[in-house]
Amino acid sequence: MTPSPRTAEDLARFIEASPSPFHCVDTAASRLRAAGFEAHQRTDAPAPMAPGSGGFLEEAGTLLAWRTGTDAPAEAGFRIILAHTDSPNLRLKPAPEYDKEGYRMWGVEKYGGLLLATWTDRDLGLSGRVGVRVDGGVETRLVRIDRPLARVPNLAIHLNRGVNTDGLVLNPETQMAAMIGLAGGDEPGALTRLLATEAGCEPEALLDWELGLHDTQAPTIGGLNGDFVFGARMDNQFSCYAALQALIDAPVSRGTSVVALFDHEEVGSLSARGARSVLLRNLLRQIERDHEERVPGGLERALAHSFMVSADMAHGVHPGFADKHTARLKPMMNGGVVIKTNANVRYVSDSLSASTFRAICQDNEVPVQDFVNRTDLACGSTVGPSTAAQLGVSTVDVGCAMLSMHSAREQAGAEDVGHFCRALMGVFG
Repeated sequence: MTPSPRTAEDLARFIEASPSPFHCVDTAASRLRAAGFEAHQRTDAPAPMAPGSGGFLEEAGTLLAWRTGTDAPAEAGFRIILAHTDSPNLRLKPAPEYDKEGYRMWGVEKYGGLLLATWTDRDLGLSGRVGVRVDGGVETRLVRIDRPLARVPNLAIHLNRGVNTDGLVLNPETQMAAMIGLAGGDEPGALTRLLATEAGCEPEALLDWELGLHDTQAPTIGGLNGDFVFGARMDNQFSCYAALQALIDAPVSRGTSVVALFDHEEVGSLSARGARSVLLRNLLRQIERDHEERVPGGLERALAHSFMVSADMAHGVHPGFADKHTARLKPMMNGGVVIKTNANVRYVSDSLSASTFRAICQDNEVPVQDFVNRTDLACGSTVGPSTAAQLGVSTVDVGCAMLSMHSAREQAGAEDVGHFCRALMGVFG
């Protein structure tokens, strides 16, 4: 049966349900369960993996999912798609409440390379997870508050006359604190009581939190003819969505299909649940070991037969700043999937992996574009290089063109949702 086309409206629903990496994983897990995938725990005892079976692991803001192929991994290999669940934002500090100039404030810390100015003058909610003491130990619970609790107010132009010529420069420590009310309006501990209510526990049971501010305005389809998607966190939940739906829609093939949605990409991936951790390699070893079809060679032989895609958004050409692109390589929104290359291996695509991906796109009638960073500008990176180095797997870096990357509210092409889903489904064959 041919799967139904994936749409920009469905992407918007996915992003709306995912204000934090933890919620993104929860949303993905719900879709996987609905598609018949089985939840697993890292502590589970080994069990046989039947060909065609689907499963997933949740590790806080990271999710690993798979559908086992019909053939032994040592002969058929893995087809792996990587993406990341985190996005730059403002994170609450420990003990964030304080009073200043008659106002109650929350101290925040910038997470990743966010465009600070875009977080001013927005209605901000609060989301993430909290640690709670329960009988027998500690557990975490998701928290999401969509009402506009906080705001980072801008300074009036009358008091900053040069802002439109000199630019808005903000100190993240002293000028980005979130205003939540008037001083003295609440007794100390108001945040703890609020979070306890949301988490369904007593205030004294609340132990710790990982919380960030999020834009309360929902993602939407925009443009005169509905050409665009406007919303937060499209870098990189757009890619998470496409990878997840490709796994759900793809038929069972010879090779085992794997999706890895990692947390902490925006801050270097060096954590217990980041792309530089052992999580993915351990999962691949487990699948090779427990697959009902086994042949000699082990994980090393399986990886030699494998192919990997690092899916992360790409820089689309901005009509007001076209000179920021290499003259002949200016990806357009709705122009198809973008292959990203860099001679210094900030992107890990090479001639073999790029050719393999181009062939997949041709077979699935997906247009392809190219991006190379201007040589006189520093190039960003993805989870691709570090993961490829750990696994020794041929890897290509790809994405879809977007604007306003790392803004509180971003922009991408509505037609590219279908382009990306078809291309990634083709990877799974």
